[in-house]
Amino acid sequence: MKGTVLEYDNDAGAGLIEDQRGAEFPFTKDQVAGGQSIQVGDEVNFRPKGSKKGPFAAQVVPIRSSSNVPVNEAV
Repeated sequence: MKGTVLEYDNDAGAGLIEDQRGAEFPFTKDQVAGGQSIQVGDEVNFRPKGSKKGPFAAQVVPIRSSSNVPVNEAV
């Protein structure tokens, strides 16, 4: 599923992704593939999961940074 990072607190290591339909999914830095950096506005792929606390984003993979540079091309 594709989405956009709405919020990310680097100190807390947690953030929020909004999918293309407007649903929101919290995530932690542990869910970001390969420990890649992530920031507000980044486009990501993720897998929605459920828990007792509700839905969350797992396997978060940045696609494009908020600076419009594809992640695999960023220096």
